[in-house]
Amino acid sequence: MKDFMIEYVAARQAELRAAARPQLRPVRTSPARQRLGWWLMELGLRLAAPPAPAPAPAPRFREGPLQGI
Repeated sequence: MKDFMIEYVAARQAELRAAARPQLRPVRTSPARQRLGWWLMELGLRLAAPPAPAPAPAPRFREGPLQGI
């Protein structure tokens, strides 16, 4: 009985691993040094970009005698 279970579990593991193979993430082919270089390039371009314009201030309303009650 034990031999049957061990063989069954091994076969089931092989099936599950084979089914999971296509879903694995692709291996990166570029070296870490190259990825770091491109990341630093993008960071530099973001820092060198002109700042976004400030939003316009909210309009102010005059307070009347009953406003704020």
